[in-house]
Amino acid sequence: MELHIILHLTHWISLGSLNLMFSWIILLFHHHRESDCEECFPSTIIFFYNIISFLNTKHRQNVMTNPQITFRELSHFLTVICQGGFVKASQALNVSQPSISQSIKNLEHKIGAQLVIRDRKSLSLTEKGQIFRRYAERTLREEINLRELLSEAKKCIEGPLRVAVPPAISSICFPNIIESFCGKYPDVMLEIDECPSDRLIPRLRSGQTEAAMLILPTTERDLQFHSLGWDSLCLLVPEQHSLGHADSCHLKAILEERVVLLREDFKINAFLNQAYAEHAATPRVTGRTSDIYLLMAMVRAGMGIGIVPSLLCQKDWMTGLRKLRLLSPSITFELALATRRDHVLSPAGEAWRAECHQHFAYPQP
Repeated sequence: MELHIILHLTHWISLGSLNLMFSWIILLFHHHRESDCEECFPSTIIFFYNIISFLNTKHRQNVMTNPQITFRELSHFLTVICQGGFVKASQALNVSQPSISQSIKNLEHKIGAQLVIRDRKSLSLTEKGQIFRRYAERTLREEINLRELLSEAKKCIEGPLRVAVPPAISSICFPNIIESFCGKYPDVMLEIDECPSDRLIPRLRSGQTEAAMLILPTTERDLQFHSLGWDSLCLLVPEQHSLGHADSCHLKAILEERVVLLREDFKINAFLNQAYAEHAATPRVTGRTSDIYLLMAMVRAGMGIGIVPSLLCQKDWMTGLRKLRLLSPSITFELALATRRDHVLSPAGEAWRAECHQHFAYPQP
């Protein structure tokens, strides 16, 4: 009978209430210790003590058997959805695919429901998965906002700052920015992701990064763009090449040349393909890479001439190479730092934007 009452009470009496009740019984016992009912109090106290002991045990078991959802699992879940699959999510986060799959399984186990519908060709969310996605996005945004508020309260620029940059320009354009930024703001924990534009935008939307450098134009209306300047594509040729003594070259003159380009998913390839198409031609690609240093090595080795953004052609890395302006047409593009319109940049984010603008600031050609 007592056990039945205890089990029933666990559904509507909190542990704190029972502790308060037990304290009240003790006080009542002392108040009536001279009364005739004194003998009934010890059994009553023992009864409620048993209830509290039972609930304490149950509470400890619940803590052990119901682990909490982690920010890491939420991040993995949102990346899988934004990237459209486990393989792309693994590449975007630089985390093994089994680890990401395990995070999703852990979430589904903790939620007690299937969140993701796995298919060989596609990936989609269940109805509960759609609900959980909104929760995950809101939770990660609140986590970032909380860190920002705490940082502002201390009246100094500190805390984590997550930014993303295109890999093609990161190794040449950003070392000086990073050195200057970290020298001014040593209390900021800077996290930098390198990924192409098609991966940068989903990371911005999901709150996994606060600011990302993009090449414009883009049709994303939910993002805000802070212009950093302009750049144009140029030619890289070996010094012994027939164009080695020229300062510029028309695109029409190199339509039949073999070319070495940056990886296909880099946005500048769209500009280049369009320029070739205007001459009813396509590039004769003999090599691709995501690393500008490797591209320069390919050009030196005679694999073909290179076509790259001019801001990557720094003098320190141009040994044995010549840079030529590309004409007719001149392929120009705008660089910008993208942020979410519904999110106010943190003090660290504002400092990063100002630092990038100071180091780029290329005028429109």
